[in-house]
Amino acid sequence: MVNIFIANLDWSITSEDLKATFSTFGEVTYAHVVYEKETKRSKGFGYVEMSSTDEAIKAIEALNGLEVNGRPIDVKIASPKDNRPKK
Repeated sequence: MVNIFIANLDWSITSEDLKATFSTFGEVTYAHVVYEKETKRSKGFGYVEMSSTDEAIKAIEALNGLEVNGRPIDVKIASPKDNRPKK
């Protein structure tokens, strides 16, 4: 399994949109846009999990920097939680 991080998403993008976009490159086992708890508004980023490493790499290469709804998205392998900087 490969976990992919997607940033700079337009506020209107849904988890279903992410799944549909990444499914064109292979099997998506999980897709999720992160929302604020209080306002239920998108935080502008999300995660996709793909079963194949090769398919995930193809998706990242094809989608990174692609303009979606006027915003270039940032697509990369997600860092494990342990490796992220502390807030």
